[in-house]
Amino acid sequence: MKRQWLYFALIFIAILPILLLRDFTADNELKYLSIADEAIENSNIFAFYNHGEPYADKPPLYLWFVMLGKIIFGKHVMFYLSLLSVIPAFVTAWIMGKFTGRVLTERERGSTLLMLFTTAFFLAPIIVLRMDMLMTMFITLALYTFYRMYEYNTTEPEYGAGLQRKRQWLLPLYIFLALFSKGPVGLMLPLAAIVVFLAVSRRLGTIGKYLGYRCWLLLLALCALWFTGVYIDGGREYLNNLLFHQTLDRAVDAFHHKKPVYYYLVTYWFTMAPWSLLSFAAIITAYRERLINNSLPRFFITVFLTALVMLSFISSKLEIYLLPAFPFLVFFTAMVIGKKSNLALKASVALPAALFIAIFAASCFYKTISVHFALPEIELAAPLWCYTLILFAGGVAAILSLCRNRIFRATDSIAISLLLFIFFASLSIPSLNRYIGMKEGCTVALEKAEEHGFSRFVHYNFHTSENFDVYFKEMLGKEGAGRQEIEAFSIEEIEKEDIGSLHGSVLFLISRHIAKDPELAKAIEGRESYRYGMSTIVLFE
Repeated sequence: MKRQWLYFALIFIAILPILLLRDFTADNELKYLSIADEAIENSNIFAFYNHGEPYADKPPLYLWFVMLGKIIFGKHVMFYLSLLSVIPAFVTAWIMGKFTGRVLTERERGSTLLMLFTTAFFLAPIIVLRMDMLMTMFITLALYTFYRMYEYNTTEPEYGAGLQRKRQWLLPLYIFLALFSKGPVGLMLPLAAIVVFLAVSRRLGTIGKYLGYRCWLLLLALCALWFTGVYIDGGREYLNNLLFHQTLDRAVDAFHHKKPVYYYLVTYWFTMAPWSLLSFAAIITAYRERLINNSLPRFFITVFLTALVMLSFISSKLEIYLLPAFPFLVFFTAMVIGKKSNLALKASVALPAALFIAIFAASCFYKTISVHFALPEIELAAPLWCYTLILFAGGVAAILSLCRNRIFRATDSIAISLLLFIFFASLSIPSLNRYIGMKEGCTVALEKAEEHGFSRFVHYNFHTSENFDVYFKEMLGKEGAGRQEIEAFSIEEIEKEDIGSLHGSVLFLISRHIAKDPELAKAIEGRESYRYGMSTIVLFE
């Protein structure tokens, strides 16, 4: 147990600079914050709007936490908002450790935690503000509760009947909270995984013990309360948008993120990196060596494959949607490694180790390569090779461990070196924030508007700019000379042909659009402009 908490501490310290120093991204993150601000201003609880437009895409639980932070702190605090992903990630990993307490040693569980937290699309949702990790936590809790119920019903326990009755209510509660965090996947995935697992285990006839009248009664009651609140807060049209447009329409013929059915078979290789080959090899090994011979590994692989198949047949797809299945696949992989050590498993660890060594070699020549291929300059506190030297050390240590037939020690070397790399590289985030967010650019825009007496802000083909009001409201709320002249912030979209006739305005542009569009470049030629990261601000007197 002490080893597990030591790993949690290491992981938290590794990502801490990012949680403290990073700016908000200009797309989803600022949108969530702007929606929360609007909900607080209009006293909305169940129905949300983004600049007056209904936002029924997501349930309210995550946005409630965002609103709570704004009410407590008076502004949006990155560290607090990051904890809304960090804490669910740690709870998910802790539950997975409890899941496997009887089949993995404490040493093996610690190694598996490191693998999980260095999986690309398990680590990314911890750093980026999204509700996916919150949903993943509740799905994991629901499936853990089901499995404990299943164990009770397939053995002859001497005690625990009271706890079993409690679990019959906890299971639907966790499923509802998963639904209430992100949407229909939170409901569909645990239900589908339970049904498929019971069918595979030839116990489908016992489904009433898990998804019986108590389960459906509580689910229906909680959904009824939610939908009633939506109807009172947003009316019939908003409720129809939530129940049909954002669920059935997106599932059958998506209007956002529409991808082919094989999408996740392609994205798997980088979303599970650097462990994608290892997990694939573990699945093949488990099948060939008949290692799926008891209920726990069978349950884990069933959850992963059910999620993969189910999400593949839903029209709307993003890489991160597969997140709830990753903990089960990683821990399944660890169970296979604990039982078998073959050439395929070792080779699948050796490849990322060799890649880490190659990355270090390439970084030593980055300046030469960047000039030849016109790559961007990376603003870091130290030369790039100083950071990739950590990866090199991890790669070498991993290969030496593999030579001694110690796969878990090899995965530890890769994972720890990656976490150390993230820690030291993220100390340079203040200098990279102009590429991440727009706070610096919005600060300059407001200062120049005050200096020149402008009160109009416009954008061309900068589709997330309406959410810059998060920055502007915070800055306008501070005392400062001239800021009383700009009573409120709003930004309007204009057409390219209108740019030449702008007066008394601040224009936001995407920098790459200027380079690709000679007409646009000509329209702003000779104007006072400032470039920040990926965006450009132009002043029209």
